[in-house]
Amino acid sequence: MSHDPKPLGGKIISKPVIIFGPLIVLCMLLIVKRLVFGLGSVSDLNGGFPWGVWIAFDLLIGTGFACGGWALAWAVYVFNRGQYHPLVRPALLASLFGYSLGGLSITIDVGRYWNLPYFYIPGHFNVNSVLFETAVCMTIYIGVMALEFAPALFERLGWKVSLKRLNKVMFFIIALGALLPTMHQSSMGSLMISAGYKVHPLWQSYEMLPLFSVLTAFIMGFSIVIFEGSLVQAGLKGNGPDEKKSVC
Repeated sequence: MSHDPKPLGGKIISKPVIIFGPLIVLCMLLIVKRLVFGLGSVSDLNGGFPWGVWIAFDLLIGTGFACGGWALAWAVYVFNRGQYHPLVRPALLASLFGYSLGGLSITIDVGRYWNLPYFYIPGHFNVNSVLFETAVCMTIYIGVMALEFAPALFERLGWKVSLKRLNKVMFFIIALGALLPTMHQSSMGSLMISAGYKVHPLWQSYEMLPLFSVLTAFIMGFSIVIFEGSLVQAGLKGNGPDEKKSVC
């Protein structure tokens, strides 16, 4: 498996794009309708009671699936498993997309989305809120992942000076990226503590829920990397760079 990233080539307008393109357009229209006419226009919820069962899927489970870059960062840079380094960039791209989608879903799911900027205005911080830590930490982490992925863009654009400067501080950015998910993923476990009796008795180990949440996200991250890698390998059909030499 080559450690030098190379473009795979292929058409941008592929069969999956043709199939899912109309669905994306439909979703965008529904999002616009929700933002203009309120949450009740597209669901049985309303601005006063906005969070339904879907928040568990698009935020809790969605960001767990987006932990592939975080899990691989620990495997490669902390546990020194360099043989998995070629998987870092695609996993990081998937994580950046997943977390950005999770942040967008929060904006759509909350009832009064126009109050979201107060999260980041000094004087309005609620430091006792688990949601405050989760929102701020996720926002910072999205920015960190963008910096981690920036070298791929700089290489494409030929910005050698900017790439060299960024690489000098990349060790700090990677360390920060390895730390931040442990914070907000554990906070998502703390959200279940605040749910109290609404949590199934099977998961009533309150003091352990933050740890369970982190471990689950870690395992989900590795699982989604394996799943995505399998799909890519099946799609390439042996025609990708070093495909015959790849290690599954």
